[in-house]
Amino acid sequence: MVAIERQRSSSDLRVIAIDWSGAKSGARRKIWLAEARGGRDGGEPEIVRLECGRSRREMERHLLEEAEREPELIVGLDFAFSLPAWFLREHELTTARELWQLAAREAETWLERCEPPFWGRPGKRRPALPSHFRRTDADVPSVGGVRPKSPFQVTGAGSVGTGTLRGMPLLRRLSDADWRIWPFDAPDLPLVIEIYPRLLTRAVVKSSHKARDQYLAWRFPELTAVRRRLAASSEDAFDAAVSALELARHAEDILDLEQATDPVELLEGRIWLPGPSEAVLPEPSALGTAASSPLPALLSALEYAAEKHRDQRRRGPEASPYINHPISVARVLAEIGDVSDPILLQAAILHDTIEDTRTTPDELERSFGAEVRALVEEVTDDKSLPKKVRNQLQIEHAPGRSPRAKQLKIADKISNIADIIGRAPTDWTLERQREYLDWAERVVAGCRGANRALEECFDRKLREAREAVG
Repeated sequence: MVAIERQRSSSDLRVIAIDWSGAKSGARRKIWLAEARGGRDGGEPEIVRLECGRSRREMERHLLEEAEREPELIVGLDFAFSLPAWFLREHELTTARELWQLAAREAETWLERCEPPFWGRPGKRRPALPSHFRRTDADVPSVGGVRPKSPFQVTGAGSVGTGTLRGMPLLRRLSDADWRIWPFDAPDLPLVIEIYPRLLTRAVVKSSHKARDQYLAWRFPELTAVRRRLAASSEDAFDAAVSALELARHAEDILDLEQATDPVELLEGRIWLPGPSEAVLPEPSALGTAASSPLPALLSALEYAAEKHRDQRRRGPEASPYINHPISVARVLAEIGDVSDPILLQAAILHDTIEDTRTTPDELERSFGAEVRALVEEVTDDKSLPKKVRNQLQIEHAPGRSPRAKQLKIADKISNIADIIGRAPTDWTLERQREYLDWAERVVAGCRGANRALEECFDRKLREAREAVG
Protein backbone atom coordinates (compact mmCIF):
# COMPACT_ATOMS: atom_id res chain seq x y z
CA MET A 1 0.00 0.00 0.00
CA VAL A 2 1.33 3.44 -0.94
CA ALA A 3 0.98 6.24 1.61
CA ILE A 4 -1.02 9.12 0.20
CA GLU A 5 1.09 11.73 1.95
CA ARG A 6 4.03 10.76 -0.23
CA GLN A 7 2.05 11.39 -3.40
CA ARG A 8 1.33 15.07 -2.83
CA SER A 9 4.67 16.06 -4.34
CA SER A 10 4.42 13.60 -7.22
CA SER A 11 3.12 14.27 -10.74
CA ASP A 12 2.90 10.58 -11.58
CA LEU A 13 -0.47 9.84 -10.00
CA ARG A 14 -2.64 7.81 -12.38
CA VAL A 15 -6.38 8.36 -12.59
CA ILE A 16 -8.72 5.85 -14.27
CA ALA A 17 -12.46 6.23 -14.86
CA ILE A 18 -14.51 3.25 -15.97
CA ASP A 19 -17.90 3.54 -17.63
CA TRP A 20 -19.30 0.26 -16.31
CA SER A 21 -22.00 -1.98 -17.76
CA GLY A 22 -24.10 -4.72 -16.23
CA ALA A 23 -25.20 -6.00 -19.65
CA LYS A 24 -25.42 -9.79 -19.83
CA SER A 25 -24.08 -9.72 -23.38
CA GLY A 26 -22.11 -7.14 -25.32
CA ALA A 27 -20.37 -5.74 -22.24
CA ARG A 28 -17.02 -5.59 -24.03
CA ARG A 29 -18.26 -2.82 -26.31
CA LYS A 30 -20.06 -0.98 -23.50
CA ILE A 31 -17.36 -0.94 -20.80
CA TRP A 32 -14.91 1.89 -21.46
CA LEU A 33 -11.74 2.75 -19.57
CA ALA A 34 -10.10 6.17 -19.69
CA GLU A 35 -6.81 6.99 -18.01
CA ALA A 36 -5.68 10.54 -17.35
CA ARG A 37 -2.55 12.05 -15.87
CA GLY A 38 -1.65 15.53 -14.78
CA GLY A 39 -4.07 18.08 -13.46
CA ARG A 40 -1.89 18.80 -10.46
CA ASP A 41 0.33 21.78 -9.58
CA GLY A 42 -1.53 23.88 -12.12
CA GLY A 43 -1.08 21.53 -15.06
CA GLU A 44 -3.93 20.46 -17.32
CA PRO A 45 -4.78 16.74 -17.37
CA GLU A 46 -4.43 14.67 -20.49
CA ILE A 47 -5.91 11.40 -21.68
CA VAL A 48 -3.20 8.79 -22.08
CA ARG A 49 -5.53 5.98 -23.10
CA LEU A 50 -9.19 5.47 -23.91
CA GLU A 51 -10.34 1.96 -24.78
CA CYS A 52 -13.02 -0.70 -24.61
CA GLY A 53 -13.01 -4.44 -25.33
CA ARG A 54 -12.84 -6.00 -21.85
CA SER A 55 -15.50 -8.04 -20.09
CA ARG A 56 -16.25 -7.41 -16.42
CA ARG A 57 -13.91 -10.18 -15.29
CA GLU A 58 -11.22 -9.03 -17.69
CA MET A 59 -11.52 -5.49 -16.34
CA GLU A 60 -11.16 -6.84 -12.81
CA ARG A 61 -7.95 -8.67 -13.73
CA HIS A 62 -6.64 -5.63 -15.56
CA LEU A 63 -7.14 -3.33 -12.56
CA LEU A 64 -5.44 -5.79 -10.23
CA GLU A 65 -2.49 -6.08 -12.63
CA GLU A 66 -2.26 -2.30 -13.01
CA ALA A 67 -2.15 -1.77 -9.25
CA GLU A 68 0.45 -4.50 -8.85
CA ARG A 69 2.60 -2.81 -11.47
CA GLU A 70 2.05 0.77 -10.28
CA PRO A 71 -0.12 1.24 -7.15
CA GLU A 72 -0.22 5.05 -7.25
CA LEU A 73 -3.71 4.82 -8.71
CA ILE A 74 -7.19 6.35 -8.26
CA VAL A 75 -10.13 4.61 -9.96
CA GLY A 76 -13.65 6.01 -10.40
CA LEU A 77 -16.51 3.55 -10.99
CA ASP A 78 -20.01 4.65 -12.04
CA PHE A 79 -22.26 2.19 -10.20
CA ALA A 80 -23.71 2.31 -6.68
CA PHE A 81 -21.27 0.94 -4.11
CA SER A 82 -24.09 -0.12 -1.79
CA LEU A 83 -27.87 -0.21 -1.33
CA PRO A 84 -30.13 1.74 1.07
CA ALA A 85 -29.25 1.10 4.71
CA TRP A 86 -32.60 -0.53 5.47
CA PHE A 87 -31.81 -3.34 3.02
CA LEU A 88 -28.52 -4.14 4.76
CA ARG A 89 -30.14 -4.10 8.19
CA GLU A 90 -32.98 -6.32 6.99
CA HIS A 91 -30.39 -8.86 5.80
CA GLU A 92 -28.40 -8.51 9.05
CA LEU A 93 -25.42 -7.04 7.21
CA THR A 94 -23.21 -4.79 9.29
CA THR A 95 -20.88 -3.52 6.57
CA ALA A 96 -20.96 -2.78 2.86
CA ARG A 97 -18.29 -5.45 2.39
CA GLU A 98 -20.75 -8.06 3.69
CA LEU A 99 -23.23 -6.82 1.05
CA TRP A 100 -20.59 -7.23 -1.66
CA GLN A 101 -20.00 -10.80 -0.51
CA LEU A 102 -23.74 -11.50 -0.52
CA ALA A 103 -24.11 -9.96 -3.99
CA ALA A 104 -21.28 -12.14 -5.31
CA ARG A 105 -23.40 -15.16 -4.34
CA GLU A 106 -26.93 -13.91 -4.96
CA ALA A 107 -26.85 -11.14 -7.59
CA GLU A 108 -27.75 -13.33 -10.55
CA THR A 109 -30.67 -14.85 -8.64
CA TRP A 110 -31.90 -11.39 -7.64
CA LEU A 111 -31.71 -10.27 -11.26
CA GLU A 112 -33.41 -13.35 -12.65
CA ARG A 113 -36.31 -13.34 -10.20
CA CYS A 114 -36.60 -9.55 -9.94
CA GLU A 115 -38.58 -9.82 -6.72
CA PRO A 116 -39.04 -6.83 -4.37
CA PRO A 117 -37.16 -4.69 -3.64
CA PHE A 118 -35.85 -5.14 -7.19
CA TRP A 119 -38.12 -4.11 -10.04
CA GLY A 120 -38.30 -3.00 -13.66
CA ARG A 121 -38.73 -6.20 -15.63
CA PRO A 122 -42.04 -6.77 -17.46
CA GLY A 123 -44.76 -7.26 -14.89
CA LYS A 124 -42.45 -6.26 -12.02
CA ARG A 125 -43.80 -2.89 -11.02
CA ARG A 126 -42.14 -0.43 -8.68
CA PRO A 127 -42.86 -1.72 -5.15
CA ALA A 128 -43.56 0.26 -2.00
CA LEU A 129 -40.28 0.34 -0.04
CA PRO A 130 -38.94 2.15 3.03
CA SER A 131 -36.73 4.00 0.55
CA HIS A 132 -35.76 3.49 -3.08
CA PHE A 133 -32.63 5.61 -2.72
CA ARG A 134 -29.55 5.96 -0.59
CA ARG A 135 -29.03 9.25 1.19
CA THR A 136 -26.16 10.10 -1.13
CA ASP A 137 -28.42 9.66 -4.19
CA ALA A 138 -30.75 12.33 -2.82
CA ASP A 139 -27.82 14.64 -2.02
CA VAL A 140 -26.62 14.77 -5.63
CA PRO A 141 -27.83 17.99 -7.30
CA SER A 142 -30.07 17.75 -10.34
CA VAL A 143 -28.29 18.21 -13.66
CA GLY A 144 -30.65 19.28 -16.43
CA GLY A 145 -33.50 17.63 -14.52
CA VAL A 146 -31.62 14.32 -14.25
CA ARG A 147 -30.84 12.68 -10.91
CA PRO A 148 -29.44 9.27 -9.86
CA LYS A 149 -31.77 6.31 -10.40
CA SER A 150 -32.77 3.81 -7.75
CA PRO A 151 -30.22 0.99 -7.38
CA PHE A 152 -33.20 -1.37 -7.08
CA GLN A 153 -34.36 -0.64 -10.67
CA VAL A 154 -32.77 -3.32 -12.85
CA THR A 155 -34.16 -2.44 -16.30
CA GLY A 156 -35.50 0.61 -18.08
CA ALA A 157 -33.93 3.76 -19.45
CA GLY A 158 -31.06 4.94 -17.30
CA SER A 159 -31.43 2.10 -14.77
CA VAL A 160 -28.37 1.29 -12.65
CA GLY A 161 -29.46 -1.77 -10.65
CA THR A 162 -28.00 -4.41 -12.96
CA GLY A 163 -24.64 -2.66 -13.21
CA THR A 164 -24.60 -2.20 -9.45
CA LEU A 165 -25.33 -5.84 -8.62
CA ARG A 166 -22.78 -7.07 -11.17
CA GLY A 167 -20.27 -4.48 -9.98
CA MET A 168 -20.29 -5.35 -6.27
CA PRO A 169 -18.25 -8.55 -6.78
CA LEU A 170 -15.55 -6.33 -8.31
CA LEU A 171 -15.47 -4.19 -5.15
CA ARG A 172 -15.13 -7.33 -3.03
CA ARG A 173 -12.17 -8.58 -5.06
CA LEU A 174 -10.44 -5.20 -5.04
CA SER A 175 -10.95 -4.99 -1.29
CA ASP A 176 -9.52 -8.50 -0.91
CA ALA A 177 -6.45 -7.26 -2.80
CA ASP A 178 -6.00 -4.47 -0.22
CA TRP A 179 -7.42 -1.65 -2.33
CA ARG A 180 -9.14 1.09 -0.34
CA ILE A 181 -12.83 1.67 -1.16
CA TRP A 182 -13.95 5.15 -0.15
CA PRO A 183 -15.73 6.14 2.07
CA PHE A 184 -15.74 2.75 3.82
CA ASP A 185 -11.95 2.69 4.23
CA ALA A 186 -9.40 5.28 5.24
CA PRO A 187 -8.07 6.57 1.88
CA ASP A 188 -4.79 5.16 0.64
CA LEU A 189 -3.54 4.04 -2.75
CA PRO A 190 -4.75 2.31 -4.80
CA LEU A 191 -8.10 4.00 -4.12
CA VAL A 192 -11.60 3.45 -5.57
CA ILE A 193 -14.38 6.07 -5.46
CA GLU A 194 -17.98 6.07 -6.67
CA ILE A 195 -18.72 8.66 -9.35
CA TYR A 196 -21.87 9.96 -11.05
CA PRO A 197 -20.82 10.87 -14.62
CA ARG A 198 -23.81 13.15 -15.31
CA LEU A 199 -22.53 15.49 -12.61
CA LEU A 200 -19.14 15.61 -14.34
CA THR A 201 -20.42 15.94 -17.93
CA ARG A 202 -23.10 18.45 -16.90
CA ALA A 203 -26.24 19.02 -18.98
CA VAL A 204 -24.69 18.19 -22.34
CA VAL A 205 -27.04 16.32 -24.70
CA LYS A 206 -24.99 13.14 -24.64
CA SER A 207 -27.08 11.44 -27.33
CA SER A 208 -25.86 14.04 -29.84
CA HIS A 209 -22.44 13.37 -31.34
CA LYS A 210 -22.07 17.02 -32.23
CA ALA A 211 -22.89 18.12 -28.70
CA ARG A 212 -20.38 15.67 -27.24
CA ASP A 213 -17.68 16.88 -29.60
CA GLN A 214 -18.34 20.57 -28.94
CA TYR A 215 -18.38 20.04 -25.19
CA LEU A 216 -15.00 18.32 -25.32
CA ALA A 217 -13.57 21.13 -27.44
CA TRP A 218 -14.78 23.72 -24.93
CA ARG A 219 -14.02 21.97 -21.64
CA PHE A 220 -10.78 20.23 -22.68
CA PRO A 221 -9.23 22.27 -25.51
CA GLU A 222 -5.87 20.57 -24.91
CA LEU A 223 -7.21 17.21 -26.17
CA THR A 224 -5.65 16.07 -29.42
CA ALA A 225 -7.98 15.73 -32.41
CA VAL A 226 -7.56 11.94 -32.34
CA ARG A 227 -8.43 11.67 -28.63
CA ARG A 228 -11.39 14.02 -29.01
CA ARG A 229 -12.84 12.03 -31.91
CA LEU A 230 -12.59 8.80 -29.92
CA ALA A 231 -14.06 10.38 -26.78
CA ALA A 232 -16.99 11.77 -28.79
CA SER A 233 -17.61 8.50 -30.64
CA SER A 234 -20.16 7.15 -28.13
CA GLU A 235 -21.87 8.10 -24.88
CA ASP A 236 -19.88 5.44 -23.01
CA ALA A 237 -16.53 6.66 -24.32
CA PHE A 238 -17.57 10.25 -23.58
CA ASP A 239 -18.53 9.47 -19.98
CA ALA A 240 -15.29 7.62 -19.33
CA ALA A 241 -13.08 10.31 -20.88
CA VAL A 242 -14.75 13.28 -19.21
CA SER A 243 -14.86 11.51 -15.84
CA ALA A 244 -11.15 10.66 -15.97
CA LEU A 245 -10.19 14.23 -16.88
CA GLU A 246 -12.37 15.74 -14.16
CA LEU A 247 -11.03 13.31 -11.56
CA ALA A 248 -7.48 14.20 -12.58
CA ARG A 249 -8.29 17.89 -12.16
CA HIS A 250 -9.47 17.17 -8.63
CA ALA A 251 -6.76 14.68 -7.66
CA GLU A 252 -5.54 16.82 -4.75
CA ASP A 253 -9.07 16.99 -3.31
CA ILE A 254 -9.51 13.24 -3.69
CA LEU A 255 -6.28 12.62 -1.81
CA ASP A 256 -7.67 14.70 1.07
CA LEU A 257 -10.81 12.57 1.43
CA GLU A 258 -11.50 11.07 4.85
CA GLN A 259 -13.07 7.82 5.94
CA ALA A 260 -16.75 8.08 6.83
CA THR A 261 -17.79 8.14 10.47
CA ASP A 262 -21.54 8.51 9.98
CA PRO A 263 -23.25 5.10 10.53
CA VAL A 264 -25.55 5.47 7.50
CA GLU A 265 -22.71 6.52 5.23
CA LEU A 266 -20.63 3.56 6.38
CA LEU A 267 -23.43 1.30 5.17
CA GLU A 268 -24.58 3.17 2.04
CA GLY A 269 -21.40 4.82 0.79
CA ARG A 270 -21.13 8.22 -0.79
CA ILE A 271 -20.92 9.52 -4.35
CA TRP A 272 -17.84 11.66 -4.83
CA LEU A 273 -18.80 15.24 -5.71
CA PRO A 274 -16.54 17.90 -7.20
CA GLY A 275 -16.31 21.27 -5.48
CA PRO A 276 -19.52 23.37 -5.47
CA SER A 277 -18.20 25.89 -7.98
CA GLU A 278 -17.30 23.10 -10.40
CA ALA A 279 -20.64 21.30 -9.98
CA VAL A 280 -22.64 24.32 -11.09
CA LEU A 281 -20.20 25.80 -13.60
CA PRO A 282 -22.31 26.84 -16.62
CA GLU A 283 -21.45 26.05 -20.19
CA PRO A 284 -20.55 29.10 -22.28
CA SER A 285 -23.27 30.68 -24.39
CA ALA A 286 -21.43 29.56 -27.51
CA LEU A 287 -22.64 26.05 -26.78
CA GLY A 288 -26.22 27.12 -26.16
CA THR A 289 -27.35 25.73 -29.51
CA ALA A 290 -25.49 22.47 -29.17
CA ALA A 291 -24.17 21.00 -25.94
CA SER A 292 -26.68 22.60 -23.57
CA SER A 293 -29.72 22.68 -25.86
CA PRO A 294 -31.79 19.71 -27.00
CA LEU A 295 -32.65 21.38 -30.33
CA PRO A 296 -29.94 19.78 -32.55
CA ALA A 297 -30.69 16.29 -31.21
CA LEU A 298 -34.44 16.81 -31.62
CA LEU A 299 -34.05 18.05 -35.19
CA SER A 300 -31.83 15.08 -35.95
CA ALA A 301 -34.47 12.71 -34.54
CA LEU A 302 -37.19 14.44 -36.54
CA GLU A 303 -35.24 14.16 -39.79
CA TYR A 304 -34.48 10.51 -39.07
CA ALA A 305 -38.10 9.61 -38.25
CA ALA A 306 -39.43 11.49 -41.27
CA GLU A 307 -37.17 9.44 -43.51
CA LYS A 308 -38.11 6.14 -41.85
CA HIS A 309 -41.86 6.86 -42.06
CA ARG A 310 -41.74 8.57 -45.48
CA ASP A 311 -43.98 6.02 -47.21
CA GLN A 312 -46.46 5.59 -44.37
CA ARG A 313 -49.80 7.32 -43.83
CA ARG A 314 -52.22 7.56 -40.94
CA ARG A 315 -55.39 5.54 -41.38
CA GLY A 316 -57.80 8.47 -40.95
CA PRO A 317 -59.90 9.96 -43.76
CA GLU A 318 -57.21 12.53 -44.53
CA ALA A 319 -54.47 9.89 -44.85
CA SER A 320 -52.06 12.39 -43.32
CA PRO A 321 -48.30 11.64 -43.30
CA TYR A 322 -47.46 9.23 -40.48
CA ILE A 323 -44.73 11.53 -39.15
CA ASN A 324 -47.51 13.82 -37.91
CA HIS A 325 -48.24 11.31 -35.15
CA PRO A 326 -44.79 11.17 -33.47
CA ILE A 327 -44.57 14.96 -33.79
CA SER A 328 -47.95 15.16 -32.03
CA VAL A 329 -46.73 12.87 -29.23
CA ALA A 330 -43.62 15.00 -28.67
CA ARG A 331 -45.74 18.18 -28.62
CA VAL A 332 -48.11 16.69 -26.05
CA LEU A 333 -45.16 15.86 -23.82
CA ALA A 334 -43.58 19.29 -24.17
CA GLU A 335 -46.66 21.53 -24.15
CA ILE A 336 -49.02 19.65 -21.84
CA GLY A 337 -46.65 17.54 -19.77
CA ASP A 338 -44.03 20.33 -19.47
CA VAL A 339 -41.36 17.81 -20.45
CA SER A 340 -37.95 19.19 -21.39
CA ASP A 341 -36.00 15.92 -21.06
CA PRO A 342 -34.20 15.58 -24.45
CA ILE A 343 -34.00 11.78 -24.19
CA LEU A 344 -37.76 11.48 -23.70
CA LEU A 345 -38.56 13.97 -26.48
CA GLN A 346 -36.24 12.22 -28.94
CA ALA A 347 -37.76 8.85 -28.04
CA ALA A 348 -41.25 10.31 -28.59
CA ILE A 349 -40.30 11.28 -32.14
CA LEU A 350 -38.68 7.89 -32.73
CA HIS A 351 -41.06 5.71 -30.74
CA ASP A 352 -42.57 3.83 -33.73
CA THR A 353 -39.38 3.39 -35.78
CA ILE A 354 -38.45 -0.07 -34.47
CA GLU A 355 -42.04 -1.33 -34.37
CA ASP A 356 -43.28 0.01 -37.71
CA THR A 357 -40.20 0.40 -39.92
CA ARG A 358 -37.09 -1.64 -40.69
CA THR A 359 -35.05 0.22 -38.07
CA THR A 360 -33.03 -2.04 -35.77
CA PRO A 361 -32.26 -1.28 -32.11
CA ASP A 362 -28.52 -1.23 -32.87
CA GLU A 363 -29.06 1.29 -35.66
CA LEU A 364 -31.05 3.52 -33.33
CA GLU A 365 -28.33 3.32 -30.66
CA ARG A 366 -25.60 4.24 -33.13
CA SER A 367 -27.55 7.32 -34.17
CA PHE A 368 -29.02 8.49 -30.85
CA GLY A 369 -27.35 6.65 -28.01
CA ALA A 370 -28.15 3.85 -25.58
CA GLU A 371 -30.70 5.78 -23.49
CA VAL A 372 -32.88 6.65 -26.49
CA ARG A 373 -32.63 3.09 -27.79
CA ALA A 374 -33.62 1.63 -24.41
CA LEU A 375 -36.62 3.94 -24.08
CA VAL A 376 -37.87 3.25 -27.60
CA GLU A 377 -37.49 -0.49 -27.03
CA GLU A 378 -39.38 -0.15 -23.75
CA VAL A 379 -42.49 1.13 -25.59
CA THR A 380 -42.16 -1.15 -28.63
CA ASP A 381 -44.56 -4.07 -29.11
CA ASP A 382 -43.38 -7.46 -30.34
CA LYS A 383 -45.05 -7.61 -33.77
CA SER A 384 -44.52 -11.36 -33.96
CA LEU A 385 -47.29 -11.77 -31.39
CA PRO A 386 -51.02 -11.63 -32.19
CA LYS A 387 -52.62 -8.21 -31.80
CA LYS A 388 -54.76 -9.27 -28.82
CA VAL A 389 -51.71 -10.61 -27.01
CA ARG A 390 -49.76 -7.41 -27.67
CA ASN A 391 -52.62 -5.31 -26.33
CA GLN A 392 -52.90 -7.39 -23.18
CA LEU A 393 -49.14 -7.18 -22.60
CA GLN A 394 -49.30 -3.39 -22.81
CA ILE A 395 -51.81 -3.43 -19.95
CA GLU A 396 -49.79 -5.90 -17.87
CA HIS A 397 -46.41 -4.24 -18.42
CA ALA A 398 -47.49 -0.63 -17.93
CA PRO A 399 -47.07 -0.50 -14.13
CA GLY A 400 -43.47 -1.71 -14.35
CA ARG A 401 -42.37 0.72 -17.01
CA SER A 402 -39.92 3.54 -16.27
CA PRO A 403 -41.30 7.05 -15.58
CA ARG A 404 -40.14 8.15 -19.03
CA ALA A 405 -41.88 5.25 -20.74
CA LYS A 406 -45.08 5.85 -18.81
CA GLN A 407 -45.18 9.49 -19.89
CA LEU A 408 -44.54 8.50 -23.49
CA LYS A 409 -47.34 5.93 -23.36
CA ILE A 410 -49.82 8.46 -21.98
CA ALA A 411 -48.88 11.04 -24.61
CA ASP A 412 -49.21 8.40 -27.34
CA LYS A 413 -52.71 7.51 -26.17
CA ILE A 414 -53.69 11.20 -25.96
CA SER A 415 -52.61 11.69 -29.57
CA ASN A 416 -54.45 8.59 -30.77
CA ILE A 417 -57.64 9.48 -28.91
CA ALA A 418 -57.53 13.00 -30.35
CA ASP A 419 -57.59 11.36 -33.79
CA ILE A 420 -60.68 9.35 -32.90
CA ILE A 421 -62.54 12.63 -32.37
CA GLY A 422 -63.24 13.35 -36.03
CA ARG A 423 -60.31 11.54 -37.68
CA ALA A 424 -60.76 7.88 -36.72
CA PRO A 425 -59.50 5.22 -39.15
CA THR A 426 -62.01 4.88 -41.97
CA ASP A 427 -62.48 1.14 -41.38
CA TRP A 428 -63.18 1.48 -37.66
CA THR A 429 -66.76 0.99 -36.55
CA LEU A 430 -68.10 2.84 -33.53
CA GLU A 431 -67.80 -0.38 -31.56
CA ARG A 432 -64.13 -0.69 -32.55
CA GLN A 433 -63.54 2.91 -31.43
CA ARG A 434 -65.19 2.21 -28.07
CA GLU A 435 -63.03 -0.88 -27.62
CA TYR A 436 -59.91 1.20 -28.26
CA LEU A 437 -60.95 3.81 -25.68
CA ASP A 438 -61.57 1.13 -23.05
CA TRP A 439 -58.23 -0.49 -23.79
CA ALA A 440 -56.33 2.81 -23.71
CA GLU A 441 -57.89 3.61 -20.33
CA ARG A 442 -56.59 0.32 -18.92
CA VAL A 443 -53.07 0.93 -20.26
CA VAL A 444 -52.94 4.45 -18.83
CA ALA A 445 -54.22 3.18 -15.47
CA GLY A 446 -50.87 1.42 -15.08
CA CYS A 447 -48.96 4.56 -16.04
CA ARG A 448 -50.44 6.92 -13.47
CA GLY A 449 -48.17 8.75 -11.09
CA ALA A 450 -45.66 9.73 -13.77
CA ASN A 451 -47.07 13.10 -14.90
CA ARG A 452 -50.25 14.58 -13.46
CA ALA A 453 -50.79 17.10 -16.27
CA LEU A 454 -50.67 14.35 -18.88
CA GLU A 455 -53.03 12.17 -16.88
CA GLU A 456 -55.58 15.00 -16.55
CA CYS A 457 -55.35 15.72 -20.28
CA PHE A 458 -55.89 12.03 -21.04
CA ASP A 459 -58.98 11.97 -18.83
CA ARG A 460 -60.43 15.02 -20.63
CA LYS A 461 -59.74 13.58 -24.08
CA LEU A 462 -61.21 10.24 -23.05
CA ARG A 463 -64.45 11.90 -21.93
CA GLU A 464 -64.66 13.92 -25.16
CA ALA A 465 -64.06 10.83 -27.30
CA ARG A 466 -66.70 8.81 -25.48
CA GLU A 467 -69.18 11.61 -25.98
CA ALA A 468 -68.30 11.66 -29.69
CA VAL A 469 -68.72 7.92 -30.28
CA GLY A 470 -71.70 7.51 -27.98
